[in-house]
Amino acid sequence: MGHPKKAADIWEYPRTKEQRDSLYAKHASDETVPMGNLLSDISPKAIFKAIQIMLAKGTIKQKLLPIALDCSAFQKENFEYSKAQIEEVVDNLKKVPFREKGMKWIIDFNRELRVQFYGERIVNIPYEKMVERVDISRVGDCFRDVLGINTEVFKRDEQGRPTLQIERIAALAQPNYSAFLGKDELDVYKLELQEYHDKKVINWMKTVCSPNASTVIDDSYFALSPSDDGKGTKLEFAALQEFPLPRIMVLFGLSKWKWYREWLTRGAYRRFWNDTSGNVLKMYAGESVATGKPRTVDKTSRDNCSEAR
Repeated sequence: MGHPKKAADIWEYPRTKEQRDSLYAKHASDETVPMGNLLSDISPKAIFKAIQIMLAKGTIKQKLLPIALDCSAFQKENFEYSKAQIEEVVDNLKKVPFREKGMKWIIDFNRELRVQFYGERIVNIPYEKMVERVDISRVGDCFRDVLGINTEVFKRDEQGRPTLQIERIAALAQPNYSAFLGKDELDVYKLELQEYHDKKVINWMKTVCSPNASTVIDDSYFALSPSDDGKGTKLEFAALQEFPLPRIMVLFGLSKWKWYREWLTRGAYRRFWNDTSGNVLKMYAGESVATGKPRTVDKTSRDNCSEAR
């Protein structure tokens, strides 16, 4: 039968224009945004969109991108989901002190900008109540500035809870001001494994591919567990992330300033974690965590999408 295919063996970032164009063409729809270039970065359309992201993101239309990926390998009985890479990140970060309240990171400048990040937050909500209202399989909806997620569930447990699924995520450029610097809108598929333990639920997320090459790697896990005193809930997020540097930032040589890149990175992760953990509390309260205005659903959209959430 051979060795089972692991998620870690799937994604290789496209380095040539031909590879990127081919990948994008396979997954493109009316709502997708291709990788830009320096000319498109300074176009009136791009500048207007950047202003809209900064000042009026609520007017940006939500998206539900079609799942055009061949998922047959994930649906096989012998498929093995690999958690090794993100587990290694967690082990690395255990050795690092917290840099700020509830946050720590390791920034690798030998690559464009690869970051290992860990964030935790204790909230005064009993764990049992938290997991009743917050579906760990939908925690991706809480990530900062998500415009929409399309989900296809492959496996469920005896209680009907998802245990393996694919998601295609559309989100605004992070941090938002990087839209002025030539950073593309996020478009990425993630394969997700959900685990339900007595005192912990976890969603493991692994990059499968990024149709517009906006993501080099974005592997992570999100977990909910009782706080040490048993009265509250601990929210945990760990990630290994690398995204292409904004093109205008590279053009003007700003990417060579290590201190500047580190300062921007720290600020970006601070906003991301504060907003994301805050959105989990909104989900618990039954409030909307969506960014942008609702999209218009037509027959074509319904035909092209799996589990619209």
